[in-house]
Amino acid sequence: MVVHDLSTHRRNDRFEVWREVICREFTPLTPETEPTVDGGFDARVELRPLGSTNRAVLESVGQRIAHGEKEVAHTGEGVFYVNIQLAGTCRVRTESAGVTSVVPGQFTVVDTTRPFWFDYEGPWRVMSYQVPHSCLTESDLLHTAAIGRSMDTGSGTGLAVASVMKALWEHSSGESTPWSSGAHLERAFHATVAAVLGDTWGTAADSSSSIAASATEYIRTHLSDPDLSVSVVARALSVSPRTVHYAFSKGASFATVVREHRLAAIAAVLRDPNNSAGISRIALRHGMIDASSFSRAFRQKYSMSARDYRAQARCSA
Repeated sequence: MVVHDLSTHRRNDRFEVWREVICREFTPLTPETEPTVDGGFDARVELRPLGSTNRAVLESVGQRIAHGEKEVAHTGEGVFYVNIQLAGTCRVRTESAGVTSVVPGQFTVVDTTRPFWFDYEGPWRVMSYQVPHSCLTESDLLHTAAIGRSMDTGSGTGLAVASVMKALWEHSSGESTPWSSGAHLERAFHATVAAVLGDTWGTAADSSSSIAASATEYIRTHLSDPDLSVSVVARALSVSPRTVHYAFSKGASFATVVREHRLAAIAAVLRDPNNSAGISRIALRHGMIDASSFSRAFRQKYSMSARDYRAQARCSA
């Protein structure tokens, strides 16, 4: 964790440190005018880097911050910023959405490859996460409906975003969390942001889609856990078990998704000519501890036994 607290700097130096150091640490941002504040300028930033996702909580006084054409030209890799307003009001201006007010309990997404402006009205506090473009698919990057708009965090996709961001913020490499690695949480966040960037933005269906995507990512990386369940995933995502159940209600059930991912992973190992482990051991390593249930499920999916599947795959190699 890194903390930049401008109260530790001389009063006459604070705005310069904010403008020249902090506002340019990750992406070029330019405070356009030094705000006039009784008692002098002040700001505090708490940073918690996690993989490619930089987590931050920022607070300062009223001001206007620009990421215009000049700043865009000096931007390196493109990054999406997901900003939840914790206190104060921010008027966000983008070329695609115009001017939008974001108040506490709402969030917005901006793209560093496009101009944007933040106009903070009085003291403010924001939780801000970054997602590099390279962490999303090309199709995700084509969606622009969400850029610069405000969205509530109490329902729909906003609820999913806030839940995963909360879980991410609480994660620390020195703490025990439901997820064994911050990388798992990070991938779930990327999946949620990808859902936010879709065209049908802010509906209950989007919320279910993003939660299902995050849950599926957790499932995919925890197949070895024999106790993998709705309750375990719900704790990891900071949502209720009922929310997870609902997220899978429009398609394959939670149990089906877990079983299908396990079977696919086991089949991939069976196709590997360099893997000579016993079939029961392979199944056990992927969370399928009941041999008869595994045998029945594998035969139902692949129309043959696991032993025959391995033999056929190796003959075809």
